[in-house]
Amino acid sequence: MGDRLIFQLGTNNWQRDGEFAPGSGILHEAHHHAYNELPGVRCYSMYPSRVQRSRKGEDDVRVFALDHDIPICESISPVSSHRWHAMSPDEVTAYRERLTAEVTAFIDDVEAATGEEFTLAIAHHAFMNAVVMRDVIRARVDAGRPRMPLLDFAHGTELKMYVHEQRGDDPEEFPRRFLPFMAHEKIFDGGPERGVDVVASISSEQIEAFSAVFGDFPRERIVLSHNGYNQQVFRPAPELYADRERVLAGFTTQPPPGGDRRPEAVAPEGGFDAVVAFVGKFADWKRLDALLRAAASYERGERRVLTLVAGSGPVEQQVRMHELAAELGLERTYFLGPRQQEELATIFACADVGVFPSWREPFGLVFLECMACGTPVIGADSGGPRDFVTDEVGTLVPETDDRQELVDSLAATVERSLAEGWKQAKGPEAARYAHDRFSVVTQVSGLLGEVDRITG
Repeated sequence: MGDRLIFQLGTNNWQRDGEFAPGSGILHEAHHHAYNELPGVRCYSMYPSRVQRSRKGEDDVRVFALDHDIPICESISPVSSHRWHAMSPDEVTAYRERLTAEVTAFIDDVEAATGEEFTLAIAHHAFMNAVVMRDVIRARVDAGRPRMPLLDFAHGTELKMYVHEQRGDDPEEFPRRFLPFMAHEKIFDGGPERGVDVVASISSEQIEAFSAVFGDFPRERIVLSHNGYNQQVFRPAPELYADRERVLAGFTTQPPPGGDRRPEAVAPEGGFDAVVAFVGKFADWKRLDALLRAAASYERGERRVLTLVAGSGPVEQQVRMHELAAELGLERTYFLGPRQQEELATIFACADVGVFPSWREPFGLVFLECMACGTPVIGADSGGPRDFVTDEVGTLVPETDDRQELVDSLAATVERSLAEGWKQAKGPEAARYAHDRFSVVTQVSGLLGEVDRITG
């Protein structure tokens, strides 16, 4: 008997060739490599990109080449502002048909070259990829081929899109369009002809969010699969922390395009005493503005605290955050722009605390990456981080709709973390906790076990 062949279809690009990737693209790439580390398993993947193209000699990866940005479910992405809702029905249909054809061709090529057949398909995001993989599998069955199970990995942004459509409170931005589309396709209807066999979700809250949208899908076929992080990149580096003034001086800011701001080195006059790190896209629900307002408070304290902001978004959002920092008179806050994973690991290693105040974060992989570098974390008491942020590794401030209350909580908690020396007291446990429970190989191995249990 040959190896187990797995096919993955991703929604976002991988972080290659100078193109930055959102969390789901990074996760897909990490899963691909982790599956291929498992004995007796071979994984093949396809993902879209406007920048990247398939590499000669790389037989296990193929790029779905685009001449436009990657379609996204929400309004903001680090790499795209090309929304599904902005595409015409004909454009959506053409995208679906071309993707289906290219996935089919890739699968056929692999099976012809190996003489083996795929036995599991994985679609990332509970939207178009699930529809495409269902179509591919259905065509194979119609041609007399064995049916392979389909696992859908729900990431969160697509669920937010469906919720916006359900609420109907912003019909111009989110007209009720793709939720009826999914109902018509019967991908998650729970009947005998359902398109998806198993759904994996990254947090308990995301399971509830998925079930609130697709209530007919059997709960016993939904599994919790906490995200894993790349242990080869994110790990403690005390030598960087010990020399962080020199290390961070090698980073320069990335101002928004079109303005009169110029890049500057992270080298404040007089040095610094502590570092707060934020990594994330510039979206309202990430609540970077709350952290900046909190920084206006703790910058006035006796400690010279740096706030390092890594991430990006549409130009107007970048400008808005830079303008807010200027309005608040922030003097030790640096916007570093999007960064490669190795650079993020350096930032986390040099930080005293990572602060990620997202509202209902679907999971919070960035928390784990920060923890893995030996740095405690602060977040909000909602979403995925509730599953794993404990007092031993950091804290979650009370969730609230009152933005000023959130700002005050963040400022007070940052100051407490520095006063109590959380980096030294909680950092080692944060690194151990992340390492022992959240490696990517552990995650995908457990996920395959759950799929076999449900579909076997």
